[in-house]
Amino acid sequence: MPDVHRALPVRRLAPTFMGEIEDFQISEPSVAEHRDAILGAFLDHKVIVLRDQRITPDELAAFGAIFGEPDPHHIVAMRHPDRAELTILSNQDEIGRNPQLKTLGSGWHSDYSYKAIPAAATLLLGVEVPSHGGDTLFADAAAAFSDLPEARKAELRGLRVRHQHRWMPDRSHPGARWNVLTEAEQAATPEVIHPLVRRHPETGVESLFIAPCLLAGLKGIEGMDESRGLALLEELGEHIVSPKYVYRHVWKPFDVVVWDNRCTNHRATTDQLPSSQVRRMYRITTKGTSPIPA
Repeated sequence: MPDVHRALPVRRLAPTFMGEIEDFQISEPSVAEHRDAILGAFLDHKVIVLRDQRITPDELAAFGAIFGEPDPHHIVAMRHPDRAELTILSNQDEIGRNPQLKTLGSGWHSDYSYKAIPAAATLLLGVEVPSHGGDTLFADAAAAFSDLPEARKAELRGLRVRHQHRWMPDRSHPGARWNVLTEAEQAATPEVIHPLVRRHPETGVESLFIAPCLLAGLKGIEGMDESRGLALLEELGEHIVSPKYVYRHVWKPFDVVVWDNRCTNHRATTDQLPSSQVRRMYRITTKGTSPIPA
């Protein structure tokens, strides 16, 4: 009988989070044998990195299943033609896509925070990566909350934030989602309200559940004056992405990175990448649960 509880070698990449699982190849037998250890590393480190995973979309989908049920991207043009649960991220001109989608994800955010049921995990496979540039930044939103004064924590725990995927004060902004969503896609993403501080459903750890970017679709704080609410969100958002909480992942070919949207933020840097540097990724995002107020 395989020892499913045997620990995997994990190298910590940043002081409070990020772990690289070393000397591991994703395959059906290896994932079945080490499922508990993989999930344990994911919860312990918030983001895990697995290098040189030359796997197919089917194998990526099978690996992703251990992190939950897939939640296909609501922008249909983003989906893989053969496996709808996979999203193709590309900085190239793709048939049937709005050009603005080439830099999707270039602002700080947590995946699907604009949905009533936000994402749990996200997996990204580097199918084609640039020789330089196109990095992904991660921020530890749990450590950022933990470091706040106790009185500030108590104040924030009672607040709720208004989210909406397509919202942006300036609809003419080239990155505004109004420009890329169909009417049906807009109807599928109404405003939702989530706690500003959420409790992780598996670890119990508290995290700030916001992002320091207008593209994240933050409309304000429920019951608070708009200008005051947005100022508070901006202040906390900048706190989350202080250098001490941020790690930059430099992609290598066929990296697989898995992150926990319930306690981290992330952003691509594709908007800084010239089109001559090809960046193409396969992504899977899994369904979470309703955020638990802290």
